[in-house]
Formats: sequence, structure tokens, C-alpha cells
Amino acid sequence: MSVSLLRPNSPARKVLAELRHGARTVEQISTTLRLTPNAVRNQLRKLQDAALAIRCGARPGASKPSALYAITLEGQIQFSTLYLPVLTHFLRVAEGKCSGTQLESFMTETGKSLASRYPRPTGGVKDRIHSAARLLKSFGGITEVQTHNGLTTIRSLGCPLSALTAENAAVCNVLEGFLEQYLSTPVRICCSRDQEPKCCFEVRTQGYAKSAK
Repeated sequence: MSVSLLRPNSPARKVLAELRHGARTVEQISTTLRLTPNAVRNQLRKLQDAALAIRCGARPGASKPSALYAITLEGQIQFSTLYLPVLTHFLRVAEGKCSGTQLESFMTETGKSLASRYPRPTGGVKDRIHSAARLLKSFGGITEVQTHNGLTTIRSLGCPLSALTAENAAVCNVLEGFLEQYLSTPVRICCSRDQEPKCCFEVRTQGYAKSAK
């Protein structure tokens, strides 16, 4: 999803906010927001492409039915400010209930489970590593791939999970587990956790040259 698509006061965000009140036709949204029907259709196309809105049926009209549009779960999530506080406090509680090893294992398994939502990359291990770097970039990282003596490193100038890793380093294991599952290759954390967290994951390319099945 484009970050600019739902920037504050953008037409797309206003259209999506209107859909939070229930399924709407283009005409209804146009009247409420004082936008032209074509402008509304344009924003709805963008929202559908980003999986934030869907066409959900039709409403009878004077001459022909009017298409109905609804917000998706992914669209609803864009308006919540509670996810990060809930997750932060959950990790604090989990840290107090689990040993360090247990928490790291839990985070790794979480990452592997998350990776199952994404299509596995094809090609050799190097091709898959570059696919992984592009995926991390889409999560909010600024990635580059470096290879030296059979060891390939995926680095990022920023951490997509920095709001969580700042308090609990075990969260890095989420991305470690994600990459291991996504690449079908062992991965080791080498992240920097100073005032400006930076992701770093080492991937052994020697001995793992087979394509993913």
C-alpha cells in the first residue's frame, strides 16, 4: 500500500472513512463528501487495488442497480491507534512470564507463521535473498544486500519493528524466523540496537544453493 494513499485529509482516506459507516454507493459518497462521482470512482479503484475496500453487491436504482462498496478488515486497521500499545504491553507481560529462550522461540515461530502468508520466492538462494530484501523494504526498511566469503548479509538502515525492538530485543527473532521460512535457509541475527536500530541478518549461501520447492 502506498503511504501517500491514506495520508491525513487525502481523498482516498476520506472515502475509506465514509465506508466505515457501512456499505455505500458512489452516489452516496459523492453527495456526503461533495466530490464528483468520477473522483469517488478513482479513489475507490485505488482503495480496491490496495485491498482496503471491496465491491460488495448492488442497490436497486431508478434505472439500473448501483454498485455497493465496503471497507475491508485491512482498511479498518488503518484507523486504529491501539495495535502498537497493545502489542507493546503484551510483550512486557510475556517477558515477565517467559524465560529469554522461550520468548525468543515464540517470536521466531511467530515470524515463520507470518511468512506463510507470502508467496515463496523462486530461483536460487541469491535470487531469493534479493526477493526477501525487497519484501523487507516494503515493510518499511531501507535494505541492501552484501556478500563476502560465502556469507550474504541483508542490512537495513531502519527497522520496521523499531517501536518494539527498542524495548525487547527478542522481537528481532520475528524477522529472523520470517526470513528463514521465506528463504528456506538458515538466518542469523546481527542487528544493531542502539538509538537508531538497524536490521542485519546473515544468510549462509554456501551449501544452500538449491531452489525453493
